[in-house]
Amino acid sequence: MSRYTVVVTDHRFGDLAIEREGLSGLADLEELAEDRARALDQLAGADAVINLVRPFDEGMVDALPSDCRVIARYGIGVDNIAVDAATARGIPVVNDPDYCVEEVATHAVAMILSLARRLKPYDAAMADGEWKTDRADPIEHRFSSQTVGVVGYGTIGALVGRHAAALGAEVLASDPYLDPEEVGEEATLVSLEGLYERADYVTVHTPLTDGTRGLADAGAFQRMKDTAFLINVARGPIVDERSLIDALDAGEIAGAGLDVFEVEPPAADSPLRGHPDVVATPHDAWYSEEANTERRHTITEAVRLALEGRRPPNVVNGVGEDAP
Repeated sequence: MSRYTVVVTDHRFGDLAIEREGLSGLADLEELAEDRARALDQLAGADAVINLVRPFDEGMVDALPSDCRVIARYGIGVDNIAVDAATARGIPVVNDPDYCVEEVATHAVAMILSLARRLKPYDAAMADGEWKTDRADPIEHRFSSQTVGVVGYGTIGALVGRHAAALGAEVLASDPYLDPEEVGEEATLVSLEGLYERADYVTVHTPLTDGTRGLADAGAFQRMKDTAFLINVARGPIVDERSLIDALDAGEIAGAGLDVFEVEPPAADSPLRGHPDVVATPHDAWYSEEANTERRHTITEAVRLALEGRRPPNVVNGVGEDAP
């Protein structure tokens, strides 16, 4: 039997062959039980935890032993993990901030271009046997005459900005953590309010925090042009969906591209499903075979390092910063 036990809370990989191979000789893997009482018993013996999307709440963190080495998430966001509780316990929380940067940025740009070129209504008309060439609203404009506003100009947001600039658009960036010289030549740093007022496409790339929850709300939609589009491939609760639906129905904005939702999956009767002015995908912006495999290797290596007493990369909660 190996020296350590790693508990995997959830996964969608079919098997854990990559993880077992990466931790071979060092740790045994256990999949977390669905039953909470059984799950808490398992966590009491965990030297490390790997998590995908299952909520890992404060009670689960508290069930971990005092010498648990790490909680690692297969992804970028850690909003489903009780990070504050882990920090209080002295347990590092790590993520993989780089695995799907290209995929998410490409998906955002694909949504922008789909909305810009009205692919959804044209395709629907063709499927209905129509040859619809009327110029109904929203009016299409040359993309190089448009302005793309990027909310959150981190790694993914900046790549979206570079893609949009390469296609000829003006790019605005809003990010409270950046100075103007940090956004690069392709973008202009502006206030969030200024971005809402000027952008033809507002694309969201912030993490979900207390400060960004509901960031795109009724006030935001009132500031936006009535010809503007909202794109969200970050986290659903960043957008106030009720306000978005109201804005769409009132014509305050022209449409939206959504890969994420406040509740996933959204209810079958959600107005955002099948809305004529919404392009929707099922939280799949991150996906490629390469990205999926990459994150598994990265997180497995992070866990290995932690179990070996070394500091893993990408610790998001500052625990162990003074470790070698």
